[in-house]
Amino acid sequence: MYLTGPNGAGKTTLLRSVCGLHQVQSGLVSLNGQPISEQLSQVLYIGHKPGVNEWLNAEQNIAHWLTLTNQQADIQTLVSKVGLTGLGHVPVRYLSAGQKRRVALVRLWVSKAKLWVLDEPYTSIDQKGIEVLNALFDRHKKAGNHVLVTSHQALPTDMVDINFNLEYRF
Repeated sequence: MYLTGPNGAGKTTLLRSVCGLHQVQSGLVSLNGQPISEQLSQVLYIGHKPGVNEWLNAEQNIAHWLTLTNQQADIQTLVSKVGLTGLGHVPVRYLSAGQKRRVALVRLWVSKAKLWVLDEPYTSIDQKGIEVLNALFDRHKKAGNHVLVTSHQALPTDMVDINFNLEYRF
């Protein structure tokens, strides 16, 4: 699902509410008929800030996320998949904005969440990275899952998921 609107329209607030990070004043946020608060393990949120530890390198950030989610994966393969080959040992603070975003987006490769909520995931990403992201989104949706994205860039028309069953009421 593609969420669009001008700066300051409340897109980020809505996304944070969907993820349970922002308390709604009234109403209910549910996914497939169940309160989202009971399904937080099924939601992956990546905000418009990369959410990486800049004092760690890419490999250390990835290892940390794998530990938090009790998963195992080949870190070198993940570094390569996001286009950071040769940069895995570089502290994130020395990477470009796009490379930092790629470190954050590694989580998509290993996420088992049914709902991905991404605030401006294309920010600072080059054309090759956009193609990789679109392919990941497509794979996730074909597996019966959902993607909720905000973006100021034009997105492929197939990003609109008419079967997305998310209720957001006030």
